[in-house]
Amino acid sequence: MSSPAVEPSDGERGLAAYDVADLAPLILTAWDDFLEVASASQLHLPTRVPGWTAHDLCVHLGSWPGSRSLIRVVEEARARDADGTFDQEGHSAAVIEANATATDHEVLAGIERARAETAAFLDSPDVAELGRRPVRSAVGPLPLLTAIAAVTYELAVHALDLEPAGAPRPPAGLLEAGVASLVDVTGALAVRCGIDTTAGCVTPDGGWAFASRGPDWLTMRLPDARPGWPVVEADAAVILDASAGRRQVPRLLARREMRLHHVAGLLRLAPIVEQVPGLPGGPALGGAARHLRGIGHWVRRLPGLPH
Repeated sequence: MSSPAVEPSDGERGLAAYDVADLAPLILTAWDDFLEVASASQLHLPTRVPGWTAHDLCVHLGSWPGSRSLIRVVEEARARDADGTFDQEGHSAAVIEANATATDHEVLAGIERARAETAAFLDSPDVAELGRRPVRSAVGPLPLLTAIAAVTYELAVHALDLEPAGAPRPPAGLLEAGVASLVDVTGALAVRCGIDTTAGCVTPDGGWAFASRGPDWLTMRLPDARPGWPVVEADAAVILDASAGRRQVPRLLARREMRLHHVAGLLRLAPIVEQVPGLPGGPALGGAARHLRGIGHWVRRLPGLPH
């Protein structure tokens, strides 16, 4: 038995099509939650990111003079400057070096500025005019609101990265927002790669899914695994860690910390890893795709099982 097909409306652009009154709380609460986690961390201590201290990680997420703040990204949208892929890795290294001597108070203030800039834009009339205009990102052009929401993925993953620095477990709302933006950007990339499909992630607290068709994609809440839908099922932290390359998918599957529904459908997304430069966790996801292809080949040889 399969669930009824779900398709996006003409012109729909995932979370960027949401009413800002519904989207803003998801984004701004994620910023508030991350600031709470960062404030409880020892910024001089190392994180899960090799070579990065908590100070480095938090500087990277803040708004600083000379950095590509949201204000500058909005200016790019206004100027219709969306050519190419943004070098996030090189930019982050430059920002971290330029603010290496910032005090803990200054580091947290940088995060507060980034949150305030986001709130100001979401509360401005510019949202209606600029929200769906493409801007550069580490994975190529994305609608401005998609890119703004995608920051919650970074906030969620980096909140988990702060654990060795004494950070508490991130609030569930922050992790949910990270999963939402992960699914949303995957929908955008599926569209770019010409993949018409439906897929999602389910966690104990709920989940999210996307449906892509032609140039459009729908991003929706997914309370449980729908029959017939390709779905990754795991704790939100596990999904985020796997997507960011912090944990290896084969091991998660072997330990049953992650379950996959309709592997063949999930494998339809494999071209994204190959076609999108700069994809977070791309090498890890590529390895996972190869692993899943092996599983799919093995499953197809078993008699009596649905494929």
